[in-house]
Order: sequence, then structure tokens, then C-alpha cells
Amino acid sequence: MEGLWTIEFGSNAGMFGSGVVVLREGKIEGGDASYYYVGSYKDAAAKQYPAAFQAKIAVKPFLPGSESVFKTFNREITLNLEGTLSDENNAVAVGTPEGMEGMNLGIRLKRRS
Repeated sequence: MEGLWTIEFGSNAGMFGSGVVVLREGKIEGGDASYYYVGSYKDAAAKQYPAAFQAKIAVKPFLPGSESVFKTFNREITLNLEGTLSDENNAVAVGTPEGMEGMNLGIRLKRRS
């Protein structure tokens, strides 16, 4: 899974976004226009596809007045994700934000390098 990935995401609050993440040695770093992301991931050791992965990511605002895809403002959000690599360059994931019952997120990832 290591590499530079572009991401497209949307929530059941009707909000959408996109950004970039770098996955390296079990760590995630990235961001979008208003938030930065730091976290960790675990993927299947086997290189057979489809392959499952899990991630936990802290999403932190860096611009005042930033609205998240969950329609919150200036709030740090922790996401728990489960996903599937369909091949070495494409993945999808679903997740939930901690402490926000009923909210969920879908993500499409594409490796760029």
C-alpha cells in the first residue's frame, strides 16, 4: 500500500471532498484544502487481491471556519476505516467518525506513485 494516493470521499451528510495521502511503513499523512490527516494503517501481508486493510486517522482543521464532510466546524475528527485493495493501485474504504453516531464515510483511493 505504500505510496502517494489521491482520495475522493463523501459522507451521508451529503458533503464531498478530495485530497492526498502518503502511506509509508504503517503511517498515514496527508490533507485537503482545510484539514490535515495523520494516522496509521494495517494491510494484509499477502500480495493477493482483493486484500483487506484497516486505518485510524485523525482529521484536524488548519483553517478557521473549516467545515468537514460531516457538517462540523473547527472540530478534530477521528475516523475508523475498513477497506479493500482491488489491485495494487485502487482501493475503496468505508468508515465512521468516533462520537458521531449515524454518520459514515465512503472513500475511493488511487495510487499515483
